[in-house]
Amino acid sequence: MSEEEEGALAIRVRSMCQMYGDSAENVGKEIPADEELFAYEKARYERARTDTIEMAISLSEPFYRDMALHSVLGMCMKAHDLEFSEALAKAIMTEEIQDRVVEEFPNYFVFDDRGRLRLA
Repeated sequence: MSEEEEGALAIRVRSMCQMYGDSAENVGKEIPADEELFAYEKARYERARTDTIEMAISLSEPFYRDMALHSVLGMCMKAHDLEFSEALAKAIMTEEIQDRVVEEFPNYFVFDDRGRLRLA
């Protein structure tokens, strides 16, 4: 994949995460108002999570991959999906994107002794 194609795919991941952000927020609500709607939103979010993670990890250029992973992490945090959020945070290696994660989610992520992200 060319650098231009990688950049376009990273932007596509970000766009999908924005598009499915409402579903993620609905999944993150503590008390669903409608069980049927909740099941629909959860399935939609999980499908989007799987698709966007697959796209992000297919990127070979580290900055684009980490940018895409950051977008997926943001979507997962809206859903309060800490298991996937932690795994995504640990996979991000670009320092400026790691710093952004800590700035955006200071109550959830810190750096460990090796300089990698982990849950607080």
